Amino acid sequence: MSFREKTHWVALVALLGAFGWYFANYPWSIVDTRAGVYAAVGMLIPVTIIFLIPMVIGSAWFAIRSPKEANLKEDEREKTIHMRGTHLAYYPLVLGIWANIVAMINGNSGGVMLNILLATLVAAELIRVGSQLYYYRRGY
Repeated sequence: MSFREKTHWVALVALLGAFGWYFANYPWSIVDTRAGVYAAVGMLIPVTIIFLIPMVIGSAWFAIRSPKEANLKEDEREKTIHMRGTHLAYYPLVLGIWANIVAMINGNSGGVMLNILLATLVAAELIRVGSQLYYYRRGY
């Protein structure tokens, strides 16, 4: 398993953990209020910490264990994997933007739209990272 693949696994787990915590603990009863927006913004601080800690520790751990591999430039295979994953993440991003436009037209609150944006971002990142892991395993 390459250094980049290992860091992708850490990113997948960190994304699931951080945003899983966010969406499970968000106070959905106040989503339509101004307090719902403040709750979302306030919860982004622990989400960032929950995401960053495993990413920093995991990347440092893998870099210390194999420093030569961590400093290698991306080869053509890895560039192709990156490009394909990014391409696949574009579609949920577009759908999420349209969902947000529909929410805005229907007069939904800022809390609803903020959560749609966050869900869009998370879905796109999970698809990007997940597809890249799939391509690494498949051998592209």
